[in-house]
Amino acid sequence: MDITVNKIADETYEILFGENRIEVSSEDLEHLHSQLSGILRPETVAEKLVRHKELLDNLARANDNGIQSLLRLAEHDDVVILLKTSEEDEALKKKLYSNMTENAIKMFVEDMVFLMREGVPNYKFDEAMTRLIKSVEELTENGTLTIESQ
Repeated sequence: MDITVNKIADETYEILFGENRIEVSSEDLEHLHSQLSGILRPETVAEKLVRHKELLDNLARANDNGIQSLLRLAEHDDVVILLKTSEEDEALKKKLYSNMTENAIKMFVEDMVFLMREGVPNYKFDEAMTRLIKSVEELTENGTLTIESQ
């Protein structure tokens, strides 16, 4: 079977399955990519999950100045996803919120309630964690963020 993907406009793609054509958004394509990765490369998905858990565990033990720098450096939606993810981890949740101003807390909580009312899709979580890991690595390398040993 001949399968082709073409960009037809900003944020819009077409997938051709032989003679059949399906129009999808970039978000739909990201979701499809995530699902295919889970099926075709489960070991890679498992490795990512380990890295994501390690990131969350490390952030709960990070220094306050490092957390504050991360919250300023990270993309807004990534912080929203991080906060949503931290709801199940009291130590991480306390660490993040204690390093935010009251106004920032209000803004992020409102965005979290609005944007994440149906939860965090796996592909968005994965993308956010990948960017956050990169930011944490940068902040660790320059000495801004340090992690207490367990």
